[in-house]
Amino acid sequence: MLEDIKNLLAENSGLPGVFRRNLIKEYLQTLALAFIYSRKEYSGLIFYGGSALKHCHGLPRLSEDLDFVDARGEVSLPALARDLRGYFLARHGLKVETKIQKFRVLLKFPMLFKLGLAAYPESDLLFLKLEVYTDISFCRKYDTEIVPIFEHGESVLVRAFDLPTLMATKIRAVLNRRWEKTGKKGETLAAVKGRDYFDLMWYLQKGVEPNLACIENVSDKKELYARLISAVERIDTASIKYDLDALIADRGYVDKLAVNLKQILLSRLKG
Repeated sequence: MLEDIKNLLAENSGLPGVFRRNLIKEYLQTLALAFIYSRKEYSGLIFYGGSALKHCHGLPRLSEDLDFVDARGEVSLPALARDLRGYFLARHGLKVETKIQKFRVLLKFPMLFKLGLAAYPESDLLFLKLEVYTDISFCRKYDTEIVPIFEHGESVLVRAFDLPTLMATKIRAVLNRRWEKTGKKGETLAAVKGRDYFDLMWYLQKGVEPNLACIENVSDKKELYARLISAVERIDTASIKYDLDALIADRGYVDKLAVNLKQILLSRLKG
């Protein structure tokens, strides 16, 4: 398995280390999805977020974490962590440490030294988060679908929210997420997650209509778009570039997109 990962890195040898780490994470995500949706006790999990958009619908950026909703409240996180450890070792020869953090299973793969992506005194661990939420009370009505995935030699049937509901969850992130990345001296490196606005652009360009039943305090599309316009007006070039540099291979494209994303979104929302 490490040889497969090394080959993947070799194919992307000229790219920054942070992007290549995320490339490995996406590979490991596929393996985790193959396990989860092969097991009856986990196959009811509903996949969503940017990773669902990437794996299920070809979103042209990498993703970092796997997000699920356990609508029936049946999944035990300690059991999931234990089973993932056993699966990665028995099936793929990969040792993994796990940690439970409230609604999250944190997978820690000791592999960065062997892959040449880190060296002592840096950490040898590559982290992959699986977040499992049980509260979906904000969403009054939603649909799911079964989506086939064929990646890295795995064939998986994933249960995910439909695109209108996926778009609604992304819009909730745009409107409600409070996040900031600061530097060592306390300076602000990014005030928003550029991936949220990149994903919003993708949905708008695809003509997806959001599931309004899953967005609080919005009566209609006109009101929703007015709120989105207000949010988009506040984004800045540096924040968009900071986040997307780790998720998109073409740095030139990221530079240009960071400058133009606000106008692209406003033209779509106002048009």
